Amino acid sequence: MTPKQWIELLGPTDLPVFRDTERRLASMATQGEQLKTGDIAAVILADPLMTLRIIYDANKRKSRHFDTEITTVDHALMMIGVNVFFEKYQGLKTVEDALSNQPLALQGAYGQLQRCLHAAWQARDFAVLHIDIRAEEVQVAALLGEIAELLLWVLTPETALKLRRLRRKQQPDAEQATLGGALSQLQHTVLEAWHVPSLLRELLSSSHQPRPRQILLQSALAIARTSEDGWWSDAFNGVYEALAELLGQPAERIAGIVHHNAVQAARANRWVPALPAARWLPLLPGDWPPEPVEEEAGEACPMPDKQVFRESLKAIETHQDGTLTLSQMSAQILRGLHTGLGLSRILFAMVTPDGKRVKCRFTLGIAHEDPLRHFEFTLAGKDLFGQLMNKMQGIWMNADNRDRLWPLIQPNLREMIGVGDFYAMSLFTGNKPIGLIYADRGHGVCGLDALTYTDFKMLCLQAARGLAKVKAG
Repeated sequence: MTPKQWIELLGPTDLPVFRDTERRLASMATQGEQLKTGDIAAVILADPLMTLRIIYDANKRKSRHFDTEITTVDHALMMIGVNVFFEKYQGLKTVEDALSNQPLALQGAYGQLQRCLHAAWQARDFAVLHIDIRAEEVQVAALLGEIAELLLWVLTPETALKLRRLRRKQQPDAEQATLGGALSQLQHTVLEAWHVPSLLRELLSSSHQPRPRQILLQSALAIARTSEDGWWSDAFNGVYEALAELLGQPAERIAGIVHHNAVQAARANRWVPALPAARWLPLLPGDWPPEPVEEEAGEACPMPDKQVFRESLKAIETHQDGTLTLSQMSAQILRGLHTGLGLSRILFAMVTPDGKRVKCRFTLGIAHEDPLRHFEFTLAGKDLFGQLMNKMQGIWMNADNRDRLWPLIQPNLREMIGVGDFYAMSLFTGNKPIGLIYADRGHGVCGLDALTYTDFKMLCLQAARGLAKVKAG
């Protein structure tokens, strides 16, 4: 996917928060004047998603008379105002509801949350030890230090599950195969899209000559990541030495502070149903057992999210006024197919400018090196896909019709697709062909069904209407 498409998926939106956050804020809203802003900030800082939302909203509210970036939650609350805050953030959507039918994804989100909270605790404590009078800035930066991966779990869980599976298989190009690029680049794209202040983004950048705050922050993030595989990794030595040099304390003393912080973070975040890194502190040195490899047959099949499906249909319908570009409209369509219908590999092929061929233009869930990215056929051809372009129509390739239809596909396309069920539908505006959408669930045990095919055709019909109205140029 292109950066623009990722922004459409992971950029500013009505982001859900964790249920504990929603519950605690709802309770606070009834306390009136007795409430202190510090109490509200403590709740927000226990949820990276809520932190991202309020930092974004506060920076949007900046007036031309006040250009200073809002880098802390306390400052954000002052800018927005407590009363306005509680009016705006009522009836928040929750992550638990959004992932109610995807338990593996919910557990993955909790695990990522636990890591973010651990990093934030370490970062703030070491910033205080370094006598940083704006320690909360370092805390917020740490909390958002891996926000892109958390957003993947919440907004496109199938992508996050695939990335985890490939990592556990120790596939070196896992990020490229899943995301089309490095996760670090996606993180940068997400931070910019959410207008995270430049000061926080600079703290998270990998400078060749890192400043003290960057050393503290990068150390905290490294501790949170590495400790999930135990506390005896050699990687800790470099972290402890960097902190020891910066703070003027022995590395052994630094190790003790890190361990204490891990315990404190675990106790403070007992509400998160995921194992904290502090759990592994009592273990003796030794090899950490490898993560279980999730085979295709053992992986949970993607579950359609009807709410996302309905949101995509509505988004396409409400933007048939020329306000969206082709990339933005395509991102809405791909999200509906991917998250809304639980389809794994999706491509949108468009008629070429000369009107002679149909060629792949946008994809989702198709690895960079996958030959399917080169999907292309002649518009007026006699093969199966060429015949689909005679009028707006769809097909579901399955066991009942494979013997009859599979030979009608060109050999090079059969090789690209692989043997498995798929959906395909041509798109028209009036009598003019626009392109074709192809989608499947890979070639594992996750098959296709009649209900999803009906929804697929419905979304394709809406897609054709929306694509006919995209912004010129």
